[in-house]
Amino acid sequence: MRSNTQKIFERLSRGTFLSVDSTDIEQKHLYDDVEENYADYESYFRELGLQLEGGDGYFYFARQREAKLTIEQKLQTFAVWVDILDFLKTYDIAFSAGFQFRVAHILERINIDVELRDKARKLFRKQKTNQEVMDKLIAELTGIGFAEVVNEQDGTYKVTAAFRYAEELVNLITLYNEEEMPEL
Repeated sequence: MRSNTQKIFERLSRGTFLSVDSTDIEQKHLYDDVEENYADYESYFRELGLQLEGGDGYFYFARQREAKLTIEQKLQTFAVWVDILDFLKTYDIAFSAGFQFRVAHILERINIDVELRDKARKLFRKQKTNQEVMDKLIAELTGIGFAEVVNEQDGTYKVTAAFRYAEELVNLITLYNEEEMPEL
């Protein structure tokens, strides 16, 4: 267990995920090690003030204590991910763990699909072109570990199991809101 502790810490402390279906051999090895020794890692990181959490095919660090972020800042960050998921599910409803996509195909769809184009423009307002929006989106997805490049030559990416985290978060909010809606 201890031989990988530093590598696991370095990865997860950056706010990224370890995914069961990673194409990166080292990341897959780290995931397997955490899965096999979860109790030991969870206990070790807890002593450091970190909370190791796992989902359906992924691990990440959650905050134990309330961070300095305000509720508004948290909601703004969450709203960005809601918009990203909305955009990706509009592109293809099957966009989830295991899904493969090419940036060029999404760009083609943006050019012919008015709804997708409008959603792309709203994603990252500072980006001027659709290509810039896609570059920023790919940087977000790969930076957190929600997607990995499969083929650099043709720009093919694979959505990892960690993407379920964002989906589950949005589904929780959706379910919560549906439960509170009054009957008409």
